[in-house]
Amino acid sequence: MRDGIRGWEKAGYPTVGKPELLNDLIDVSKIDFGALLVTEKDARQLKNCTFVDFRDKSKYDKGHIKGANHVDYGNMFSKPMMEELNKSNSLIIIHDVPAVAGVIAVTLKLMDYPDVYILR
Repeated sequence: MRDGIRGWEKAGYPTVGKPELLNDLIDVSKIDFGALLVTEKDARQLKNCTFVDFRDKSKYDKGHIKGANHVDYGNMFSKPMMEELNKSNSLIIIHDVPAVAGVIAVTLKLMDYPDVYILR
């Protein structure tokens, strides 16, 4: 639908789930991204911390944080990637574009990953 979920609802089609979550994602002004930022030192002090590097493979290969998992941004929702990420771990998102890192973090939070941070 041209107008997204709101247009779908206005047209009288049913929605499943919690549309307010999608509305919150659309209205990113409600999200305090500053609270999601963490340094590597502080991240390593978190319980069961997992670094997830979503940068291009070439950038990852040139240098990455020790122990970081590489996930191609284009395959973010693939079954192997979802199986690799444990919801009981604190996930530290790495990307060189802050807006992309924010979208990834918010998306994972909406997918019930409770502890998601963005590497500063």
